[in-house]
Amino acid sequence: MSGKFRTTWFYSSLDTYKKKVGILKQKEEDVYSERSVNFEEYASTLLQKYEEFDTDGYDVINVVPISMGQSEQCLQTNNNYVGDVGFSITRGAIVVGKKRE
Repeated sequence: MSGKFRTTWFYSSLDTYKKKVGILKQKEEDVYSERSVNFEEYASTLLQKYEEFDTDGYDVINVVPISMGQSEQCLQTNNNYVGDVGFSITRGAIVVGKKRE
């Protein structure tokens, strides 16, 4: 193996939002959103990977997004089941680097 190319990957956590809970809805709780990723974490991790590659003498030549999909039930306002709705989000990336000559 020549060591000319190098890969790494990362995975970001789901985003959170505040939701009022309890009998009187006076308490707030952090809830994970299945439809959104924490893009601040994603961007800072990608920047960190770029800097690591640069420090080690590699140029980033490709970033391949890692998408994850799932479905959830879709209900009308009267709770009638309509079907499943599918969606996907980008949770991470594979970063490929090539050694500088």
